[in-house]
Amino acid sequence: MYLAISIFDFIVSLVLFPVWLLAALTVRRLGTRPDTRRLRRGARIAVVLTVLGLLLAAGRLLTFSWMAGINWELVGDRRVVTTLLLLLPGVLATLVLSLPKVWSAARRSGPEEPRALAAPRVTVPPQLAAFGALGGFFEKFLPPDRPVALNYPVYGLILVAGASWLILRGRRRAERIAGGTTAPRGTRGRRIAVRLGTTVVVLGVVGTLLTLESQRSRFPDTFSMMKGTMDYGGGTVFAAEGHDGHGAHAGHQGSATGTNANTHALGVHGSGHPAGHSAGTPAAAPVSVDALKGPKTGTPDRRFTLTAQEAKVRLSSGRTVDAWTFNGQIPGPELRMKQGELVEITLVNKLKDTPVSTHWHGLDVPNGEDGVAGVTQDAVQPGGTYTYRFRVKERGTFWYHSHQSSSEQVHRGLFGPMVIDPVEQPRPVDQDVTVQAHTWDTSQGSATALGTSDTLEHRTARPGQKLRLRLINSDVLTRTFTLTGVPYTVTSIDGMDINQPGELTDRRLVVAGAGRLDVEFTMPDTPVRLAYEDSPKAGIAFSADGKGTVEPRFDGDEFDKTTYGKPGSQPFGPRSTYDRTFNLVLDEWLGFYDGTFALRQTINGRVFPDAPMLMVKEGELIRVRFLNRGQEDHPMHLHGHHVLVLSKNGKPLTGSPIWQDTVLVRPGEAWEVAFKADNPGIWMDHCHNFTHAQLGMVMHLAYENVTTPYTVGGKSGNRPD
Repeated sequence: MYLAISIFDFIVSLVLFPVWLLAALTVRRLGTRPDTRRLRRGARIAVVLTVLGLLLAAGRLLTFSWMAGINWELVGDRRVVTTLLLLLPGVLATLVLSLPKVWSAARRSGPEEPRALAAPRVTVPPQLAAFGALGGFFEKFLPPDRPVALNYPVYGLILVAGASWLILRGRRRAERIAGGTTAPRGTRGRRIAVRLGTTVVVLGVVGTLLTLESQRSRFPDTFSMMKGTMDYGGGTVFAAEGHDGHGAHAGHQGSATGTNANTHALGVHGSGHPAGHSAGTPAAAPVSVDALKGPKTGTPDRRFTLTAQEAKVRLSSGRTVDAWTFNGQIPGPELRMKQGELVEITLVNKLKDTPVSTHWHGLDVPNGEDGVAGVTQDAVQPGGTYTYRFRVKERGTFWYHSHQSSSEQVHRGLFGPMVIDPVEQPRPVDQDVTVQAHTWDTSQGSATALGTSDTLEHRTARPGQKLRLRLINSDVLTRTFTLTGVPYTVTSIDGMDINQPGELTDRRLVVAGAGRLDVEFTMPDTPVRLAYEDSPKAGIAFSADGKGTVEPRFDGDEFDKTTYGKPGSQPFGPRSTYDRTFNLVLDEWLGFYDGTFALRQTINGRVFPDAPMLMVKEGELIRVRFLNRGQEDHPMHLHGHHVLVLSKNGKPLTGSPIWQDTVLVRPGEAWEVAFKADNPGIWMDHCHNFTHAQLGMVMHLAYENVTTPYTVGGKSGNRPD
């Protein structure tokens, strides 16, 4: 519902300015109408435009009130400015002062009407409303790098100055009309020249400012992830130092000072304290991410080799994908291991001109094994190799993918599933099926498929058999699955078990980009259909003879994880005391990003590499609040940690505890999560819609005194987006 209202509000904000501008121009010209007939016709047009403008303004006020009722933070800055501070004064003045006079002229007009309609009290209010509506037209251009509340006095002065100028100008014009002329002889040519010159100057200034802003937005040739601001929770934000790849942790003491230009940049509120060391206490020696590795010795329990190479792969429909693959297949090979095992994975790059890396999505590996180019390693160049070693702590369904130029490389096929069995005997099933949803660019256009199957796949399953489906979404967009023809249970989310899951039927199973769901059921005598809402003709049909099927259903209720299962004890929860709280507002703003005009995807008004670096100390309990004020889904993924979901839209969970590595924050939603800072390093924390990450929705979580020698861009060639 929020998304529909938000889109409606955005459309209204775009239409509002041209409507009020036309209304203002029409009202302004009424005083110069040469005869009664044309005056009445013009007044009627002005009434229609003014009433339409009032209705649109009322629509903005209604949507404003509705969104404020959900969460004040959805409207608490830019919409306050554009709707209340700028728009409302002119709209109210038009309703009280201007509209009655224009309405009277539309019904009847006499010799005195043109002079009365030229009065500033009639002409100025619609112009003021048009001026206010202009703010809504450019709403998404407002400077996002600090709380707009700090700009309220500035907008107030602009409004007062604009009103004063319009009133003065209106009085002079009314005096000229009263004197019998609207354009004194001999001045018309001069006025045209002045207007033309003013237009040229304004366009030149605007063009210069846009060029400067475009250049200012460009990334440095080489920079460290420690660039930008450091957020210590509780609104304490510092500017990072330098671009040498070693960060700037040790220079920050105690609390922020008013002289730092960045201390007010993010508008973060909550509990917390700076992570700097106390006065008189020696700072701990910096630790490089290269020192935070897995076991260097010991014989691995499992060895895998992943070879990145080009291949042409055929989908089930016959369409061909010109893919980048691991081991010549898409998705890459399933890496199967057991909880607690020491794993060694060697990445071999046989791509011609493309460096790669590999990230283990959802595994809390040591930081140096995380596989993020420019943060924990350099990307592996063509012809090179890189070996990852780590001991597996998790169990369940996970996946791996390249974290170098992810928006391109994952899309083209550099990903695959990981399945980690528990130490104890796993829950017995007769079929364990991994399903990886993805959208491919093929020889015949885009194809949404389950693995390489973009048509209906038939499988044999005998009645009474137990089946487990591991649903993995490797797409950037949120995807929806359904299972038709059988009751089932959702046994895990993001690889983490659900406590006492209940039976479901015909639910819509929404999976975030990069998210996973495990579903289990017992095969009945009749066919069962796994369907994919974005490609209804694809999917898997299970039946006793391997030929039957059933029509999929997509009309069921959406699966609600916040009420599913039974509560269980956890090490912390909503009432725990947290060392730091970070409030993160997700949004979009129009502007330049790395020299290109784009819809930037922002975190607290900032974009990578200037988005906040969340600073923590090892052992602390951390709470994070996400609010999505934009119009698109944001699957937020914190590397190296699992977060416990505390609440959705202010309501605590009533079902099973939910631990996730990717939290889907949909438009208008507020999610509160928490985790323990128990895995030192510098960790990416980003939207897993890689398009959004490419447009700026990337930040990092950094532990005090941890540094990285790696850089982004330049000769390194590292691109972690």
